[in-house]
Amino acid sequence: MAVPDAGLQSEVKPGELDGGSPSLIGTGQAVTGAPRVAIMLALAAVTALALNACGANTVQERSKPTITLDAAKKQIDGYLTDTLAALPVKPTKSPGDFSDLECDANDIGPHGRTQSRREYDFGDVPPERKAEAAKAFREFLTGRGFEPDPDAAGSRSDWIRLRNPKDGFLATLDGVSDSSHDLSLRVGSPCVWPDGTPPA
Repeated sequence: MAVPDAGLQSEVKPGELDGGSPSLIGTGQAVTGAPRVAIMLALAAVTALALNACGANTVQERSKPTITLDAAKKQIDGYLTDTLAALPVKPTKSPGDFSDLECDANDIGPHGRTQSRREYDFGDVPPERKAEAAKAFREFLTGRGFEPDPDAAGSRSDWIRLRNPKDGFLATLDGVSDSSHDLSLRVGSPCVWPDGTPPA
């Protein structure tokens, strides 16, 4: 993460930090001795605060225990089963295998978390049936506490994505526009540690 340098560029020469000859900082102002030390300490404090805001909270969040990957898959199947029962259309075939993907982690965060998803395909559904399915999908899941996914706002017009803020699971009804062909239902988990516990 880039840390703002507040527009200051400095060149430190031997003896300047202990009150030696002046040097130029920023726009040509001469700064010597104690003022230069104060500026350096202030910059260090700003850098530390910025790193703490961007990094420490992320590391802490990613280092928390989670449900296991097996439990996440059971939850996915539970949401799929309940949602399918509320829809006026039925899938054309059984769901495929779970699709597991390792979650992204930056250089300061722990690696190894995984998210999983599974989906049902309804095939080519007539537009009027899609509208019914979309309405039922929204009504059922919002009644269960799901909310529109803010990350998907304005990204596509042919899907509906709802997320449960309590557990992070995401349900997607894809292909709801008239121009789309196949309609599908997908549920995905948040990032979890496979065994529920982060590495030591």
